[in-house]
Amino acid sequence: MTAPAELEFVLLSNDYATMNAVSSGVKKYGAKFNLVPTPKAARDCLSRRKVDGVFVDMAVGGALELIESIRSGTSNRKGVIFACILSTKESTATLNAGANFLLRKPLSAESVAMHLAIAKDLLVRERRRYFRHTVNMPVALKTADGEQQARMTNLSEEGMAVRTVKALQHGATIEFAFELSFGAKVTGRGQVAWTNTEGVAGILMQTIHSKGREALGSWLTSQEKLAERPSA
Repeated sequence: MTAPAELEFVLLSNDYATMNAVSSGVKKYGAKFNLVPTPKAARDCLSRRKVDGVFVDMAVGGALELIESIRSGTSNRKGVIFACILSTKESTATLNAGANFLLRKPLSAESVAMHLAIAKDLLVRERRRYFRHTVNMPVALKTADGEQQARMTNLSEEGMAVRTVKALQHGATIEFAFELSFGAKVTGRGQVAWTNTEGVAGILMQTIHSKGREALGSWLTSQEKLAERPSA
């Protein structure tokens, strides 16, 4: 089992005071952040990596458009966005663009840490959605081309990676069935989201039948609790 990594954030700002407050607040929360000075640099960063949240200094030109582009993007579109504003006049447009929280400047480390604590449920929910737990279990797959037995290599709330004998086609609809460690069976339908030349494919689980979603949620909770236990 793989333990979840620490939370990671991106900050768009070219203001030293804002950078210092966010840096200190994030560290108080036990997370880390990457500083980017321009919206272009932020887009480049977010296109290469999955992060838990984004702090956006609205004093930077193009900040509003950056928030809109994050929400219309792919891997980070559901991330938590903290907008740093100078005036309440910016509030409506900023929230309409997709910001989750508004932080009034000048910021302090305490206010940043407080907003992170308030956002905890959102951050945990998004982390659970995409974080893949390493596994090694059999999974039955069925496509229009036939059925096969494969090995699952990782599993999250919304997807899995599998190693197959017969290559899967990108975009194909697929039925899956596997059994969790405590005996619960999970069946459903999904789509092949990606493939590679090593015979590994990523499957997005679009529908889970019966009580499979509940069973998967219980399994994920147990994995998270195990990951939180201190080493002996």
